[in-house]
Amino acid sequence: MFDNAPFTTRPFVLLAMFLLSLVYSCNNVTDTSNLAVVEGSVYTYSEGQLVPVENALISALEVYRQTETDLNGKYSFSLDISAEQQITLQASKAGYISGEVRALAKTGEVFRAPDITLTLINSDTTGGLPVSTSGDAAHIQVLENPPAQIYIYSSGLQESATLRFVVTDAEGNAVDNQHSETVFFRILNGPGGGEYLFPDSMTSKNGLVSTTLNSGIKAGPVQIEAYFVRSGATYRTIPPRLAIYGGLPDQDHFSLAAEQRNIAGQVNFGIVDNITAFVGDKFSNPVAPGTIVYFTTQYGIIQGAAVTDELGRAVVQYLTAAPLPTDPANNSFTEIRAYTFSDTLGEKKVETSLNLLLSAATAGIEITPQSFNYTNLNNGIAFDYKVRDIYGNPLVADTRIKVSSTAGTLYGDKDVTLLDNTLPGNGSTEFSFSWAPGDSLKDTQVYINIQVTSPQSGNGSRSLRLVGTKVDSLP
Repeated sequence: MFDNAPFTTRPFVLLAMFLLSLVYSCNNVTDTSNLAVVEGSVYTYSEGQLVPVENALISALEVYRQTETDLNGKYSFSLDISAEQQITLQASKAGYISGEVRALAKTGEVFRAPDITLTLINSDTTGGLPVSTSGDAAHIQVLENPPAQIYIYSSGLQESATLRFVVTDAEGNAVDNQHSETVFFRILNGPGGGEYLFPDSMTSKNGLVSTTLNSGIKAGPVQIEAYFVRSGATYRTIPPRLAIYGGLPDQDHFSLAAEQRNIAGQVNFGIVDNITAFVGDKFSNPVAPGTIVYFTTQYGIIQGAAVTDELGRAVVQYLTAAPLPTDPANNSFTEIRAYTFSDTLGEKKVETSLNLLLSAATAGIEITPQSFNYTNLNNGIAFDYKVRDIYGNPLVADTRIKVSSTAGTLYGDKDVTLLDNTLPGNGSTEFSFSWAPGDSLKDTQVYINIQVTSPQSGNGSRSLRLVGTKVDSLP
């Protein structure tokens, strides 16, 4: 296009085009919501080992995108798409037979494509295994260890793994094509979420066979068997188990729990309470181990982050400390929040929360009536009493309330151990009992004692004594 332009004007034209390209590119990189990332690796065989292929051309056929592999045989490229799309990835390089795989590109996610293995043209197809005249097939063994894990279908993460085997004779030589065997592949046990092997059989070529495990929608370990039958005998190998991990976090499968929902945080600093986030994917599987969950708290101190285990649990410790609730008479709770991300780009946040009660010191025991009279008649007397903190909240779990009397008989809430309550009401802050003198009680006075015993790091102990007096008759 520059053939007829004066030599002196060409630099200015080039500069103008360069500046326009900068403006255009800046206007198109700000929105990443439709960005899908596809990455993978290309290998070949050399001396019986997989080695990376550098400068292999990777073509995404449906979307007309190309890139090259790096020194480690890895490639990566991004696509601006509006919906998920199946694409064909083709790897080619001079001197090699081209290979291809299928990949699923999803907006806002990174997809790990299955590895592509290229074969050298005009070389033996054993991938470096020596070609020789072999004996009959006698063994089958794993050629290389597969990845330790893949992820459930539609997770946006690596969803397949290729397992490679070699069939050898009794002397350990890879069998030649004159002694080839059909090898069958099957899943011995797995999570049962639709995982499958493809192909389920293959005839060895210079001793080599392979199959690919494709995940389903359930997480769990998978045990695979490869075997062939010759002259009525079965020869098999069972490679190490491969784990299918869960997918990305899902809002409907994200929750929090506290080991204790009521702790005496306004009485004691330094109380430790375990907070657990439970994180699942959209198919109700635990998310992949190592998923990071972040935590914050309104009052006190909490560890900032934890990673999930194989059951999708991320555990941190909450510590009672300043600051404390600013209006405890109306609200003695602290809100603990947890969040993580449902995409690999860290743009789609999912979060959940719980309220933890920071109860205060034990208040004085309130009881009605505060004194009583009795006669020789066996007439029962009912009492209502309240045990709570100074702001009306329940006391912590394992607080014990014991009612005793010097004479007569007690009925009702006379020996209570509190549960982990957070709301006031019957059985948490409000209780009742009855006392009856029996027939012809001779004691002229009866004492009823209420003892509240606090556990370690609790709200504090309290007690109350009531006095009853014997009279000739009641009004």
